[in-house]
Amino acid sequence: MKIQSFISSFSLVSLTLFSALSLAQEYQAETDFFGESPVVLTVSRMNKPLADSPASVSIIDRQMIRNSGAREIADIFRMIPGFVVGYRFGHTPSVTYQGLGRQFQRQLQVFIDGRSVFIPSFGGVPWSNLPLLLEDIERVEVTRGPNAVTYGANAFLATINIITRHAAEDVGGKISISHDLDKNSEARDVYFRVGDQYGDLDWRLTAGKEQDDGYAKEYDSKTLEKINIRTDFLTAYNQLWTVQAGLNQSTFNRGDGDVDNIFRDEETSNSYQNLKWELLQSGLTTTVKLSHTRQDVEDHFLSERLNEELDQLIEQNLFSLLPVDITLGISYDRVSDRIDLEIYQNRNLSHETTLVYGASTRQDQVKSFFLFNDQDTHRVTTNRLFSSLEWKYIEDLIIDVGFILEDSNYIDSELSSRLSIIKKLGNQHSLRLVSSSAKRNPILYEIYGDSQFIAVLPDNPFGVTHIPVITWQGNENIKPESIRSTEIGLSSAFDNHQISTDIKLFRYNISSQITEIKQSEIDTSSGLPIEVEFETPLNLGSTSVKGLEASINYSPHHKNFRLYGGLSKVDATTRSNIDDSIQIRDLQASFPDL
Repeated sequence: MKIQSFISSFSLVSLTLFSALSLAQEYQAETDFFGESPVVLTVSRMNKPLADSPASVSIIDRQMIRNSGAREIADIFRMIPGFVVGYRFGHTPSVTYQGLGRQFQRQLQVFIDGRSVFIPSFGGVPWSNLPLLLEDIERVEVTRGPNAVTYGANAFLATINIITRHAAEDVGGKISISHDLDKNSEARDVYFRVGDQYGDLDWRLTAGKEQDDGYAKEYDSKTLEKINIRTDFLTAYNQLWTVQAGLNQSTFNRGDGDVDNIFRDEETSNSYQNLKWELLQSGLTTTVKLSHTRQDVEDHFLSERLNEELDQLIEQNLFSLLPVDITLGISYDRVSDRIDLEIYQNRNLSHETTLVYGASTRQDQVKSFFLFNDQDTHRVTTNRLFSSLEWKYIEDLIIDVGFILEDSNYIDSELSSRLSIIKKLGNQHSLRLVSSSAKRNPILYEIYGDSQFIAVLPDNPFGVTHIPVITWQGNENIKPESIRSTEIGLSSAFDNHQISTDIKLFRYNISSQITEIKQSEIDTSSGLPIEVEFETPLNLGSTSVKGLEASINYSPHHKNFRLYGGLSKVDATTRSNIDDSIQIRDLQASFPDL
């Protein structure tokens, strides 16, 4: 099946003219940041000018966020070419790149100050539940393309790194209150910040509350309460310590009114702790990071009466004869943790050569009766070795090569790589050629998932005591998705860097694509001829994508406005060999390679 999608085609309609809402001194600081070629921190763990970046990068700075009018973090990515932002139930954002998205986007890697916020349970990023306030963000760096050589699996289509402000930048206090002018609406935000410094110790405490009633005809109101603390400490011998912690408590309306999806409230808690230590020496920087992210979701309820639905499932009028209403206890409760330990060094071997090398270990653990049909804590550990080398072969030619070796306790060792060649064309243009590969490892749920509900029946003349309703079966033989990408890009700067442009032609191919398909089996445990449909993941088909991305940034010196816009045109072809006649009769059978 061929799909031609023109994502944000000629989205110059979304050109944003930023008004002069910032103080002159704040704008001057940001003008300094963008006045010359901006510094990129994320792509290869090397601080380098944007023109020397080994991949396509977009930067959203503090002024852009403030003047865009964005109220939620997800909305700021509308300014990035190729990114599409949508909402499910009116309050659950979904951020996708090049149109390859789903409710739980597992092909993007997202960091906050280098800490992964990927949730191991369902996968993806809980954009609404992040313990982060927009006012604390300094800038966002988006790597548009695979970046597994730096951050491993799941840095598949793109990588987002949200960088918050140093505590020293927010000395003093601030209170901000926003309220909807519509008297029938309950959209209101409160933000509070206080910070100070004691010698070489800087600290900041921020808190906020976001609340709204959502759409008028939808059950989608939400309330979020957030608190964050950050300390930055400079010790002797050029050692820098950063300690961060945060908590987000949220209440979301859920449900659509169906008998098995009643209107209800979901309570979610997201918390994190992050420790970073840096040692600065002549020509050498050593960095150690230790972080922990936790999500705890409480969402359980009792369904409405299911007699009619069970009759339709069995296609026999059996349960309408029972004197007792049959209900189902449904629980989506889940707890997940991600613990990361990482150490790496950035070494200047010579004036022309810079080397980054390091290792990391990560443990994901999930506990959920709904996901796995047991009370166990399921764990997976992933270990990585990575390295990147930048070599200025001649004055106007930069060669950047990187690799990463990953190993986990349920996936074989795998290698990802990237080769970039950057050619300077005078003082205004930079031409880059990039070839890279990456993996997207399946999450625990895709491998070991076993979601089923049990309808417990009262005593009846048919001798039926329970009816299992299976919705998902994992696949222990599933393989990682693979992507191979090539691109050619041109970055340009004109009029003393007041105007900058970036144009990118790209092509990539995803193989062993993980696709969720419906299977069926005949249930024999109840003694009734019930054909149960459920979903299972399989490596089916491939997707080829080619396209064009372009962006322009006009930022006049000493003037309080900026013109920023972009476009993305994409052509995607998907091939799949799903056979609709395939049925799995034995739930314990291994799934064949189709």
